[in-house]
Amino acid sequence: MADAGTPIKVPVAEVVVEAYRSVFGRLSLLLDLAWLPLLILLAATLLPGYLHLYQNLPGLPAWAGDDYGLSFENLAEALVALLCLSAFAVRWYQSLLFREPRRAPEGIFVGAWLRFLAYMLLLYLFAALLLTAMLLADAEGAPDYVAPLAGLAIFFAWLAPMRCSLLFPAAAVGAPLSLGAAWRALGGNTWRLFATVLLVSVPTVFVVAMILSAFFAGFHLEGLGDATPPLGFFLLRGVIGSCADFLVVALGGAVVAGFYRRLKPQLSSQP
Repeated sequence: MADAGTPIKVPVAEVVVEAYRSVFGRLSLLLDLAWLPLLILLAATLLPGYLHLYQNLPGLPAWAGDDYGLSFENLAEALVALLCLSAFAVRWYQSLLFREPRRAPEGIFVGAWLRFLAYMLLLYLFAALLLTAMLLADAEGAPDYVAPLAGLAIFFAWLAPMRCSLLFPAAAVGAPLSLGAAWRALGGNTWRLFATVLLVSVPTVFVVAMILSAFFAGFHLEGLGDATPPLGFFLLRGVIGSCADFLVVALGGAVVAGFYRRLKPQLSSQP
């Protein structure tokens, strides 16, 4: 415990090890919390595409979207993913932060989930604004130096929601924070959180990419031309992608929960 008035410095290596141990050392608990939202997300991911690629039934909505993938299929999948992943994240945070992993206090899940959804919608809106700024910077006729500067500005802009990331574990345990309190609580540890997230997520993304690469190679897609891919390829790609989403959420939640647990004394001392 730090002395009063002394800022707490979260140990990066310790949180990295703790995050991996929390996820891969408790896979049974992870599967217990994730199986229902995972099944729902798999249905939303696989069923529309299956009907589109393999059935071509009359009366289906227009699946083809614009160049940015804003089709009915993708928008529906994104909405279901938001609901399922946020519900899982709430229960996962509670399993990490309460003494009894499967016994969170009754009556706090719905409120925590609604706060999660509100925070995620704000994050989506922020991401949409940044994407719009990037598209404008990369528009035809813009000077060459605008796009690199915009990319650098957007990178630093992403540190703002990261600085407020303690909102999520606080909401999950029924002790919501204001934006200002979450911002102040992570003071001096923003770059530590950024480094920890990188150290946890990059190896995971690399392994998933290697699995997908081997998986794609096994189906010899280069020889298909314009033909429809095999059904097994389509199904396995959806399963691997959905499982990877839950794994990334679990690892990221373990990191943020580790920071929240260590910085809680600073939260209680704030005016």
